[in-house]
Amino acid sequence: MRRLVRSGALVLVLVAIAAISPGAPALGHSAGEAHPARRVVVLSVPGLTWNDLDSPDLPVLTALLDNSAIANLVTRVTDVVTEPGDAYATMGSGTRAVAPMAVAGHVFDVGTPYGNGTAGEAYTRQQGQNADPDAQLVSLSWTLIQEANALAEFDGDVGTLGEVLAKAHVRRGVVANAEGTEPLVVGSSNHAEAAIALADASGALPCGRVDNRLLQPDAAAPWGVRLDQSAVLAAVAECATPSSVVLVEASDLRRVMSFQIRATPEQADAARVAALRSTDALAAGLLEQLDPERDALVVVAPFTYPHPGLGVFGIRAREFPPGFLTSGTTRREGYVLLADIAPTLAAVAGVPMPEAGIEGRAMQARSSSLSGPDRRAELARGEAAALFRDTMLAVATWVLIIAVSLLALAAAGSWVGRWPSWDPWLARVGLALLAFPSLTYVAAVLPFYQWGATAYWLFLIAGSLMLAALGASVGRRWLLPLALGYGLIAGLVTVSVVVLGSRLQFASVFGDSPIVGGRFRGINNVTFAFFFVAGVMLACIAIERWPGKRGRRAMLLILGLVLLVDVAPMWGADVGGALAGIPALALVAMGLGQWKIRWRSVVMVALATAVIIGLLAWVDVQRPAVNRSHLGRLFERIGADGFGGFTTVVERKMSANLRASTDSLWRFIAGPLALAAALVIWGAGDRVRAVFLAFPALRRAVPGLVALGVVGYALNDSGIAVPAAMLAVLVPGLIYLGARVEGKEETS
Repeated sequence: MRRLVRSGALVLVLVAIAAISPGAPALGHSAGEAHPARRVVVLSVPGLTWNDLDSPDLPVLTALLDNSAIANLVTRVTDVVTEPGDAYATMGSGTRAVAPMAVAGHVFDVGTPYGNGTAGEAYTRQQGQNADPDAQLVSLSWTLIQEANALAEFDGDVGTLGEVLAKAHVRRGVVANAEGTEPLVVGSSNHAEAAIALADASGALPCGRVDNRLLQPDAAAPWGVRLDQSAVLAAVAECATPSSVVLVEASDLRRVMSFQIRATPEQADAARVAALRSTDALAAGLLEQLDPERDALVVVAPFTYPHPGLGVFGIRAREFPPGFLTSGTTRREGYVLLADIAPTLAAVAGVPMPEAGIEGRAMQARSSSLSGPDRRAELARGEAAALFRDTMLAVATWVLIIAVSLLALAAAGSWVGRWPSWDPWLARVGLALLAFPSLTYVAAVLPFYQWGATAYWLFLIAGSLMLAALGASVGRRWLLPLALGYGLIAGLVTVSVVVLGSRLQFASVFGDSPIVGGRFRGINNVTFAFFFVAGVMLACIAIERWPGKRGRRAMLLILGLVLLVDVAPMWGADVGGALAGIPALALVAMGLGQWKIRWRSVVMVALATAVIIGLLAWVDVQRPAVNRSHLGRLFERIGADGFGGFTTVVERKMSANLRASTDSLWRFIAGPLALAAALVIWGAGDRVRAVFLAFPALRRAVPGLVALGVVGYALNDSGIAVPAAMLAVLVPGLIYLGARVEGKEETS
């Protein structure tokens, strides 16, 4: 036990050293350098893509963004396809927020007739003493939007950005009208959702226009209307005082979105080209109103409704050199979140937003040696890779689940039926399936989004078979193929997070999707499951290969490195992995080292877990905000919001965990594997005993593996995916062992 304590202390020191070592450098210029009396204009361009900018129809926007700091915008709020109201509510909240489609757009000029009076009178009745007497635009569904967010799991506080700007005496305005009058479009009127982005805590704005004075008839346009450019620019000029933030929506693009599903492809394409041209003309008019040396222009595509994708985002301002943007929420160059927009706009306007209660962080800029077209192409490739990954995810998960299940059932049938001739094939298939997850990470660096699904599957299947053949060729040492299979998983994950900035997990099927937007760096839950199983199996092989002190040292080194890579803030940054992994790996180490488990040991492991997590959190908070991981931001939120910040995160994780139990594809692996295990125990128990007799280290590691699956299931938001993914890489290795154990020629 003393050896384990000393090893644990060494791991703690290594974790501390790794944690305080510099991670990614703070990135370039910050929004906080903005001029305090500038005009900030936000041009919302719904559905605009980087590929659109290759068209000759957008010369002004293309030139503008080529001279801006740009990024892919992750638009997800609750689903991968975000509705307009949710997007604008999140932009104004700094935290994921919702605005139900049926009521989100109910924003009116105070003088608009409403019921038995005006919208202003209705607003005063709703808000009472909270009503803003200087309001020009008011949301008459504000209380409904607030109620929706009170029931949501994000605790989004709508109106946060507007309130911060109002208190700093920064004038706010919104100019938008996405109304459609086509009878078949449900809720086609009152599409002024854009106003939510800058409304204050009572749902009001002091300036702007959202009524039909912004429209003019056009028989060829969607629903027969389009923006009146002169009216839009005049309304912007009225609101854009020397210290102001004004949002302008290219609402013709919104109308095209709803029109496309009811028109022929030719008509829809023609309408979109016309809307893009009018949007480019609008951008030209806005640029004429702004001083490039003082003012700022932000271009944002806040939603891609009705299709999934990443939005366009760019900032042209003096303190933002042409290059890429990032933020503390993504820690990945070229990617920012909707929630980052609120603190960024506040900072660009010279009003830093308090971090308390919000998820988003002000964006940072880094200059780039790439040309404007090359930077746009890089971001377009990132979106294409993400979309391809998302289309392959369900198929790859099903392939692994079905293949592992069939292998397990075939092995059970073979062993119960006493058909030894199947063993060589079972062993090879087991090695092939063990190689499959590793190759999905390698595939992330190849342009399969261009080559297509056929090339992707040829690579995975052929590569898995080739690696299995390689393993079989060194099969005289019966544990060596197993070491190669698990070593490949552990090695790829380690190189990815330590050397490549998590590149192999980014947009890979078992890694992270930027469109889903859950994680951009570090180790996600499925990768955690693969990585820890690989580490435990390698530790078992080390004990088996080198009996005695040498094997124990190698085992502790392997487990310590796995833990270090997983929990270090600048590497794996895996909070759930630390909570589940530290006690589970301690149990594995005690089993493999044949150290007795006493109550004192349990207490020491619990204390070590708490100390390591506390140390990681403290060190992470000391790092620059742009480099902080999930753990550091969690403690930021607790420090700002108290225990309520912690409970919000826990409740969200628990909700996701429960949803995974009924929604995750991974749950389907449990039934076939349980059936196969029952058959083996019933009719081929001798095979299990033979495996444990030949490989006793594995038997001693079983309690730790079980603990890893149970605690990993309980403490991660992916829920059932953690133990299921563990089984997906553990079972092929066990079947390989079962198929080789009777015919093995060596025991090392």
